[in-house]
Amino acid sequence: MKCVVVLKAVEEVTLQQMSINHRHRDTRTRAAGLLMLGRGLKARAIAAQLGVSGQSVYNWSHAWRERGICGLMGAHNGGRHALLTEAQIAVALEIARAEALTLGGIAQRVEAALNEPLPCKIETLGEALKRNGFSFKRNRYALKKSATKKRSP
Repeated sequence: MKCVVVLKAVEEVTLQQMSINHRHRDTRTRAAGLLMLGRGLKARAIAAQLGVSGQSVYNWSHAWRERGICGLMGAHNGGRHALLTEAQIAVALEIARAEALTLGGIAQRVEAALNEPLPCKIETLGEALKRNGFSFKRNRYALKKSATKKRSP
């Protein structure tokens, strides 16, 4: 099957800018691939140069014909999935609002309330709480300097 894309001058400029300036790497790669298709390169050569599969190039050309520039940008699914679910965060927020606890104490209460261990580090729970308006102070492990100074006679 032939993989050919005919680009207008405006589309070529848009794709060129997108291949340089877009914030997602995969969208920049798609734009560069379509530019190469528009210049007449073969799908396999483009795939080899960009480090993707040949099927990806065909998918990009199909998305371009179907939806235009939105077809290139709509498929961004990058990034790591959230470790804490909305239900876990809601329980943590309830516990944090109920009484003043340390982050470790909040984590223990969340685990007890849900009957399962947290799927992340305590720091991740802290970041989720910070995004919802909570702040934490670091515990002090050392005595104040004024308490450790020797008094001069």
